[in-house]
Amino acid sequence: MLKQLDSLFLVHFLYLPFILYSRRPAPLSLSSRSLPPPPRSQAQSFYWPIAPAFSEASPEWGSSCAFFAQQRCFYFHFLRLRPPALLRGLRSVIGSRLSSLVSPTKTSAGGMIQDLKEDITCSICLEPFEDPVSIDCGHNFCRVCLSAHWSGTSHYGYRCPECRHPCSRERMIPDTRLRSLVEKIGQLPVKEVVEEELEILEPGKPVQLVGLDDDGDLCLDEEALSRCLEQGQVKDAPVCLVSILGEQRRGKSFLLNFLLRRLQNLEAEDESWMGQENEALTGFEWRPGPNTTTKGVWIWSRPFWVQSEHEKIAMFLVDTEGSMDVERNVEDGVKLSAFSMLLSSYQILNLATMMKDPDLEYLEMFMYVAETVGGSCRLKPFQHLDVLVRDWFFPPVFGFQEGQNYLQSTIQKLDPKRHPRALEALRSTSTRCYLMPFPGKRLVVGTEGTLADMDKDFRDCLKAYGNDIARTAVTHVKSDQEGRALTGAQLAAKVKNFSSLMKKYKFGFSSVTQMAITLHNLDTQEKLRQEFADFIREQDELCRPMIAGLQVTPKSMTRRLLGKQWELMRRCEESLQGDEPGRTESILSLEDHLKHEAQIFKERYHRRYKSHALKAGMAIGVGAVGLAGGAIGAGVAAAVLAAEAIALSAGTAATFAIGTMAGAGTFAVIGGGVGAGVGSSIGERRTQEAKNVSEDDPEGEEETSLSDKRCLIGPRNSP
Repeated sequence: MLKQLDSLFLVHFLYLPFILYSRRPAPLSLSSRSLPPPPRSQAQSFYWPIAPAFSEASPEWGSSCAFFAQQRCFYFHFLRLRPPALLRGLRSVIGSRLSSLVSPTKTSAGGMIQDLKEDITCSICLEPFEDPVSIDCGHNFCRVCLSAHWSGTSHYGYRCPECRHPCSRERMIPDTRLRSLVEKIGQLPVKEVVEEELEILEPGKPVQLVGLDDDGDLCLDEEALSRCLEQGQVKDAPVCLVSILGEQRRGKSFLLNFLLRRLQNLEAEDESWMGQENEALTGFEWRPGPNTTTKGVWIWSRPFWVQSEHEKIAMFLVDTEGSMDVERNVEDGVKLSAFSMLLSSYQILNLATMMKDPDLEYLEMFMYVAETVGGSCRLKPFQHLDVLVRDWFFPPVFGFQEGQNYLQSTIQKLDPKRHPRALEALRSTSTRCYLMPFPGKRLVVGTEGTLADMDKDFRDCLKAYGNDIARTAVTHVKSDQEGRALTGAQLAAKVKNFSSLMKKYKFGFSSVTQMAITLHNLDTQEKLRQEFADFIREQDELCRPMIAGLQVTPKSMTRRLLGKQWELMRRCEESLQGDEPGRTESILSLEDHLKHEAQIFKERYHRRYKSHALKAGMAIGVGAVGLAGGAIGAGVAAAVLAAEAIALSAGTAATFAIGTMAGAGTFAVIGGGVGAGVGSSIGERRTQEAKNVSEDDPEGEEETSLSDKRCLIGPRNSP
């Protein structure tokens, strides 16, 4: 990536200014130390302020600045030498100048490359140069475009299409470097690459996602969550979140800041990523002393893009403070632990000197929370855990190997009945232990967190641990219960849903046990509601055909719905947990929901049943009259439908009596002596009426105007 940026740096900010200024018709005095007049085009205005970077980055190269605007040979000389000191200086100066240029104007994504494309556009065809050539005045055009423009004869000779300067047709010089530049720019995506380059100029910062307000209530900043997980490429990319848990004031933020340095320098192969000897530690807020600094859950605003075997992963660092704070109530710790579980896929349990009973109690509580929240949100409750033992002193051996030995000895001493979940987590193959020594007295009492204040063994362990996380954490992306990787947008949706539950059931998270009961009861209700919705959908599909629907009257469907409701209510009462008031509230809530859904379906089913009954009744009447006077007018289809409906008339005659009377009632009046012509005429009329009803309501569910008492057959109009 650095090599690509270096190439872009040379192409964007070194070569293009020479193209813009080396061909100006009026030469400049080489003895002048001043730069050419301000540029005229918008693209030139963007690149020209970078020119003074040569003098600012390296004074000994300042004398060459006069050549910057008119001597292209300086560019080739620079490419040939490429002094490392000057390159570093230029990167620093140009980076700061670009920040001042881009930030105030808020350059949109793709703006920089768009400016470049404007400068490589032929002014004749308005397309990027193809086989570009340079003419006497210094302007560039496509060879084909310029040849076509000069194809005619003119009394004034050949002139430049832009500046009208007299030119020689024989002096169209191929510009191979410009052609190479056009090809490189054409290969750059306008949005993705430029967004990444612009992000480099805008450093990230810690953003608070979860905090506690003055009343002690949990508060999720949904806007901040969206900015981190639902914007740009992150929303559609898998995410990995490295989170640190543990007691307050045990160096969690300190460690995160060094992990921050490591992820900011992923390509570094030595310890240069750790910074300078006296460089102050920045990033997540931290300071030595007994008072806590970070309250709530914080996240680094910018992701670190790490390449996995198949795709790029957006990696975030998450800092949690207060989940084990004894000064806060238990409810706050439970909620913060729940959010920490949601916002992490690689957890680090930060311990001091050794694993003690309070640490095991906290791990037991956290695993209980993770198990409960994971089941409720359909997430993997536990993906990876690093037990990081800080200030380890005896025996004086450190690292993962000794940490695994210590972990096994600790597991053998644990009581499985007292800490079952903690023991299961420690035994998991996804758990590791790392021993880290005391950092040094100067670092503990200092305020800068510099490398110079660290003891050597601590510094070596810190480097090794940071390298290991940068190498392995990317394999632990956030996943659901089925093991499918979650994107940033999917994870953000789950966090928001969980926050809504906490707000709605404010008093259901006072302890881990109470939270587990609340989430279990909510999950039980949700499953039963979904089962009732599936039952209604099944009944709706079974009774949608007219013949099948007429076999189940509205009264029969009501009995079916009531039977299903009673079954679900009984199962709910058996599954609910907690005290009686909470159970009763859950049962009443489910009962109201089931009644509401059943009522909506019964009304819809009743309307459809009446529509089916009307159509079937007409078919019987039409078929009967047609048979009495000749089945020719009724048609074969009506006769078949009538035969099927008559077979059902014993059970549903009362329901479609209106339709039957409409056709068959006149049968008694007409009698058997009526000829085939009369029967045929009546049959045609009734068939058309049935067809009109069907066209008015193709789905058979909107017959709201039908009434059991309405007579559907009026007197026949005289011919």
